[in-house]
Formats: sequence, C-alpha cells, structure tokens
Amino acid sequence: MSCLITLGRTPYGSQSAKESLDVALVFAAFEQQPAMLFVDEGVLQLLPTSQSPCSHKHIGKIISALEMYEINELWVEQESLDQFGLMVDDLSQAVKVINRSQLSQLCAQYHQHLVF
Repeated sequence: MSCLITLGRTPYGSQSAKESLDVALVFAAFEQQPAMLFVDEGVLQLLPTSQSPCSHKHIGKIISALEMYEINELWVEQESLDQFGLMVDDLSQAVKVINRSQLSQLCAQYHQHLVF
C-alpha cells in the first residue's frame, strides 16, 4: 500500500516536522512505500544544516536518512519554492518538482494521504 505524506509546516517552532518524518520512517519500516510532498513552509525542511537557525535542532539527519529507508519519492511544489526564493539546487535532497495544478493528480496515485 502506498502513502503520500504532505509536509507543510516549518521545521522549527513545533514538533510537527519531526513527527511527520517519524511517521514516514515507520511506514517505510513496514514496507508501505511512503512518498513525501513538501509544500508551503515545509520546503524549508529541505534546506542544508548550515541555513538553520542556530537555536534550533536541525532535522537534517532525519531527512538524510530517508534514502536508507528507501523513501525515494520526494516531491516539492514549485510555487512553494518560488515563495521562498529557492531553487532545487538549494535543497539538501534530490527532489521532483510539481506544479500546484498537478497536486490532485499526484495525490490520486496513492492509497493514503496524510497531511502535516
């Protein structure tokens, strides 16, 4: 069974980002083939460690572990990148870019959809 996990929250200020990544790792551990979609402030989770506020613990180690758990489907919404003035090359992980108008088609490809 496949699952799309949408991450739309900033990596700092709450536990939501870490908890959503933990859920993805649990799904992968049980061979549920999770994919991840980063939208809105969620794209900030993909910034390299050097760009994080020093007062916050960076979740980059969890992000870098996604590949070990065979979570290879990472999607980023182009409009969210534009909102923060980011390019794909600015991100710490290889991602596939999707336009906002294509999101419903992406979601339809998965059996489950969790939003954080």
